[in-house]
Amino acid sequence: MTALKVLACRYVPPVIWRETVRDRRLTFGFFSLAAAVAFFASSLILLNIGRNLGVRYLGKEGTGSMSGLSTVEGAIFGLMGLLLAFTFSGALQRFDERRQLIVQEANAVSTAYDRLALLGPDAARLQAAFKDYTKARIDLYTMPEGFSLSQRAEVWPPQQLAKIDQAKTRLWDAAAAECPPSGYRVTCSLVLPTLSNAFEVARLRSAAVERHPPQVVYIMLFCLGLGGSLLAGFGMAAAAARSWVHMVIFSGALAVTLYVVADLEFPRLGLIRLERFDHFLVNAYEAMK
Repeated sequence: MTALKVLACRYVPPVIWRETVRDRRLTFGFFSLAAAVAFFASSLILLNIGRNLGVRYLGKEGTGSMSGLSTVEGAIFGLMGLLLAFTFSGALQRFDERRQLIVQEANAVSTAYDRLALLGPDAARLQAAFKDYTKARIDLYTMPEGFSLSQRAEVWPPQQLAKIDQAKTRLWDAAAAECPPSGYRVTCSLVLPTLSNAFEVARLRSAAVERHPPQVVYIMLFCLGLGGSLLAGFGMAAAAARSWVHMVIFSGALAVTLYVVADLEFPRLGLIRLERFDHFLVNAYEAMK
């Protein structure tokens, strides 16, 4: 994987990468907005179709009520509400975890930088290398993030990922060289674990970016929303006139909810932004002397 990043870094010019990322970021915006608009339009259409079917059913049965259908409607709407609630709650939880990981990384790099000062004469050199690593981490999150429509996942600049890997390898090799197995030093038991913890939190942040529900959950939620629209329209047939206000509010509420859930899952691409929490890591970097 690292070799692929290096090759991409070597053969993809930065200007082309920035243009590609900008296009992919717009791709996410258009994709999420198009999905919400498509759901809204489809929901309105199915509401009307369901109402027409309901009117035909009432005319055929010669009755003004639909007794017996409330159980089916309650089950479908209950399942849809439950799935919406769990999906929205999970998206909020993952968003909060990403915020917490930013603070954890800031604390980890601050502690590791301070502990490196215990290594004696070479401490300044190691601290300078650690500052370079932290700066590369900050630059990664200040760069525009892309979105791959085929993978439905975030895309980061490969040259910056390769730079971070190289800085981390140089830093760890230099720190390990100061703590050879033959010459045990008490300070090494304090320095190396904190340095490893800083790298571990960085990996956790990378893993958190890729944590999303299975695609079948979104497909099921989309289909249940459309099915609920059909049932809601069928139930509206008992009303004397078609109420566009209720139809628009029903479809709009579901479409906006689905859009917000998708936006929470990709907080660096949509309207919901995570960048305002990056100042914790920036403050930790600025505090390094």
